[in-house]
Amino acid sequence: MTLLKRRIAGALAVIGVASLITFLQVEANHETDDQISEEAVWNAGPEDLSAIGQTCKAADPTRFRDCFIEQMGEYASSDAIAFTQMMASQKLPRLGYLAGLREYGVVDLGYVVYRGNENMHKGWTLVNGVPAVVNLDDVTILPKSAMEKDPQYIALRQGHPQIALAVTDEQRKTDAAPKIERLANEGERFVVPYSLQEPCANCAPLAQAFFGFDFNDAGKLVGIKFLSVEEVRP
Repeated sequence: MTLLKRRIAGALAVIGVASLITFLQVEANHETDDQISEEAVWNAGPEDLSAIGQTCKAADPTRFRDCFIEQMGEYASSDAIAFTQMMASQKLPRLGYLAGLREYGVVDLGYVVYRGNENMHKGWTLVNGVPAVVNLDDVTILPKSAMEKDPQYIALRQGHPQIALAVTDEQRKTDAAPKIERLANEGERFVVPYSLQEPCANCAPLAQAFFGFDFNDAGKLVGIKFLSVEEVRP
């Protein structure tokens, strides 16, 4: 082989290796684009939860949350613990772990289990957009003023002046999901239901209020909109 041919062969080899490295880096980026992945899901067993509950049961609510997260280190992955810490650092802090994940594309749906000293509840979050976690169970972020102008809401409140927005386990079942609508700007809207009910432990929902969480095509939350009130039929 001539010197020129050897140089050409060497150059092609270098290019080939560089291309392979670039390809592997791109593939790795594709695999790790999502900040919250299946690695953050914790399939918590009853025995594990019972053991944590026994360790943390004497704590007050704030200390229980901190104790629970600390004890998770014995049973859950670091990604699962990180998700729970993110939930605990939200504007409305709650102790919740990721029990399931449904991938949609840019923005995904996370199924959450909220833990307390004596109880647990189900919830939904939108993850992997901007912000990384949007807690759909935080009713304080909803534009209630728009809902309060709705004729159906006004009529409902006339007979039930104490009705308020609430989240029920029935609405957040793990076999259910928000309806998704495409927006004109290539974004998407997650249509999320909430209960309207009187503030008592056993009060049944009187109606459902629907709010749209709008994301642009890059996955950024651009607005939350009131959509409608629908009466619950007995």
